This record gives sequence, structure tokens and C-alpha cells, in this order.
Amino acid sequence: MRKIIKSIIKHKYFLLILIVGLFLRVYKYDELFLYGHDQDLAGWFVRDVVFNRHVRLIGQETSTAGIYIGPLYYYLLIPFYFLTGFDPIGGVILITLLGLFSIWSVYHVLSRVYEKNIGLIASLLYATSYYMVFNDREVVPTMPVITWTVWFFYTLYLVLQGYKKQGYLLLGVLIALIWHLNFALILLLPLVFLAEFLSKKKPDFDAMFRGLIVLGISSLPLIVFELRHNFQQVRAFITALTTDQAAVVTGWAKFQRVYSLASVNLRGFLYGNTFNLPQILLPILFLLISGLLTFYKKIDKRHNLIFLGWLTIYQVFFSTYSKIVSEYYLNGMMIVWLVILSVGLYQLMKIKKIRLLGFVIIGVFVFLNVNRLFTHTINRSGYIERKQIVKIVNEDARSNNYPCVAISYITGPGYDLGYRYFLWLEKIKIKKPSSLAPVYTIVYPLRDDIAVDETAGAIGLIYPDYSSYNTEGIGKSCEGDNVNVSEPMWGMPI
Repeated sequence: MRKIIKSIIKHKYFLLILIVGLFLRVYKYDELFLYGHDQDLAGWFVRDVVFNRHVRLIGQETSTAGIYIGPLYYYLLIPFYFLTGFDPIGGVILITLLGLFSIWSVYHVLSRVYEKNIGLIASLLYATSYYMVFNDREVVPTMPVITWTVWFFYTLYLVLQGYKKQGYLLLGVLIALIWHLNFALILLLPLVFLAEFLSKKKPDFDAMFRGLIVLGISSLPLIVFELRHNFQQVRAFITALTTDQAAVVTGWAKFQRVYSLASVNLRGFLYGNTFNLPQILLPILFLLISGLLTFYKKIDKRHNLIFLGWLTIYQVFFSTYSKIVSEYYLNGMMIVWLVILSVGLYQLMKIKKIRLLGFVIIGVFVFLNVNRLFTHTINRSGYIERKQIVKIVNEDARSNNYPCVAISYITGPGYDLGYRYFLWLEKIKIKKPSSLAPVYTIVYPLRDDIAVDETAGAIGLIYPDYSSYNTEGIGKSCEGDNVNVSEPMWGMPI
């Protein structure tokens, strides 16, 4: 008990940061739960494994045809779905715990690489940043990407310092996790060779071999799947790299777009749209700060070289890759900005004459970002509203003794997705609208020219024209399969 109390006292400031981070990640946890196809598919995976006894080796298909994300995230969801009676809110519990692990990872790694105060500053920035908070609230398998980069940075540090046995064992686990998170993380692996070179020590082939063993064991699901499917994902990966992926812009314009997206992410991490400042200069400013810190030996010059290589890899690859680039592809760069800012602020706070300025910057950062969260506009078409609409359908169908119903949608492409798991939870038998089953129409967004009978936030529901249906016709239409469970889920292989 004394050891626990001493540990609490020793880490009291971090524990306070962790509590703040927890609050920001569970604040309006249900209202801010953006529920859509990805979350629907996750529930479908859990349902398939638990109720259909279907052991799956892969998760959903990524935006690159033929490549699937690993199943680890989906299996981690299962116990939390059990806890919530298979309500998808269980995913929020898992993601919240992962978010807390992310805050701890930042604190632990940067305290080890630099010192405890830098770890505290970095964990505070991470815990309160609007960008990081909402990244940690996304109930998707790619959510831990930034956390992965934190530990990858630690791996590079271990190799640089000569702790290669620990470094390569950790690297084996991290490489295996790439398939379960985001294939773009593969881009960072050449930095291991750079760290090995900068360490100026002989390669430890025994440590590398042990790392390969860990990698092989950790990658067994991927290896088994590829062997059973003729290396489908390997071939798809090669095809994606060697064929045109229909990017809208190329050349210099593509380079500018990637740089602009990186700037947007950095601005989002710092202050979002709070100030109308030229975001295009932010990466350059941070590189100048990193160079200055290196000049004054506050950052190891080897770390600075790794930072430059880290950012260059992302910029060059996505500038030349023929796929349309989104902001989240560049989340792997965020750890670099976080480290530079944290070390810079700490060095600023060590200068007695301007120490107060460092505290002011941190205070303004926390205030602006937390205020953005509290003033965030809630999307009224997420978890609560979709669940409510499906519940209304079920209640009305039962009150009219309908053995099955059909669902149609008045919405844009893709917005008709994200209802199937809720329909399954409510045990509603679904037929196609072309049948004689009563048709309930979901409308999103609400429109002045379309009258709806019920609303849930920004989602509307139109009841069937009851007079158009009779018991005999409905009975015939309801015979046969429940198409909600018999038809495949888009993005999820059978």
C-alpha cells in the first residue's frame, strides 16, 4: 500500500493529466459517437465471430482493393460488446482505454528519451489537444496509429543508444501491428537503418533475429491468410504501388497538396481555426525550432536527422503515390511535431527571464483546445439518432403486427449505410423494398420538401402507407431469408 501511495505522489501531475484526458475523451461520449459504416461493420464482425462461430483472419477491406486490415481491433471489441449487451457503445469503452494508453505512452516514452518534465508537457499537450482528443475518440481500427509512432520513436531511440535487444524485440511487435492499423506505417521502417547507422555500433544480428521471430509469431494470422489465398494482399499491394490509383493531381500540385494537408494537421493540433494565421508556414517554423534546439544541443542531432527523414519520407512518398491523399494518411507525422513543441517549451521554461512565457503558451494551448471541444457542433446523425430511428421502426412494426419490413433511403451515396447492426440488434426481419413488405423510409438530412413522420436529430422517418398493405401480401413477402443477415456486408468478405 505504501508503494502505491508513493507511486501516486511521484506521478501526481501525470495522474492529474490522465484524469483530464479521460474526461475529455468521455465528455458526451454518446452524442459525439460518430456512427457509420465502419462501426456497423465492426459490430457485424463481432456478431459473426460470437454468434456464427466464424473465426476470421482479416477485418474490413481498406480503400485499396484487395487489401484488408488485420482483425486485432475487432477481436478486442468482443469483451466490451459483451459488457454492453452487444450494443456498439462497447466500442467507445475500448477506444477510451486505448486513448488513456496513448497519453501514458507519450508520457512514458518522452520521459525516457528526454526527461520527466518533457514527458509531462507532451502528455498534457496530447491529452488536451482537440485534434488528438478526437483522434482518440474515433471508434475505428486506425485510431492507435499515433500511439504506434510514439513507440516506434522509442524503438529508434533504443537502437541509437545501443539497446538493440530491446529495440528489435519491440520492433518485431510494431511491424506486425502495421497490418492491424495502417499500411502507410511501413514507410517509416527505413528509419531503422538510419538509426542503426547513426548509432555507430556494430549491428547486433542476434537481436535482429530475435526480432524476426517475434515478428513471425505476431504475424501468424496474416501469414496463414496469405498462404490460404495465394498471397492476395501481397499481390494487391504490389498492384497498388505499380498502377495508377486515379489521383486528381500529380507532380508539383500533388507535392503542394501533401504539404498543405500536413500543415492543416499541424494547425489542427495547435489551435485549429481559432486564429487566421498562415498555416503553410507552420511546418517550416517547427523545422527551424528543431534546428535551433539541435544547434544549442537541446535535441540530439541524430534525433533531428531522424525527424527530417521521418517527414521527408511522408512528403516524398505521398507526393509521388498515385492515390488520392487524405489528412489521416499523414497522422504518422504528428509525433514529430509533438516532440519538437514539447522540448521547445521545456527549454523556454528553463530560461528564468521568460519562463512565464512558456507557461502562458501552454495555458493558451489548453484553453483554446478545450474550449473548441466544449463548443464543438454535434453531428445529430450518429449513434444516438440511428439507434433511435431503428427503435421507432421496430416499435411501429410490432404495433402493426408486421412480421417483416423493408427499409428505403432518401439520402446521398454512402449515407444509407450504418443501420444494419442496429436492425439486427432489434431483431427486425428485413426484406427488399421491391417486395410487398411495409416500407419505412429513412431521410437524411431533413429537407423542407419532404414531410417526415418522426425525427431523431437530423434523421427523419416516413412511415409506410398502411392502407397499401394487407395481411396476405405481407405474409407472402415475409417468407424466406432475412436479407439484413443473408446479404454480405460491404467491405467485409464472406
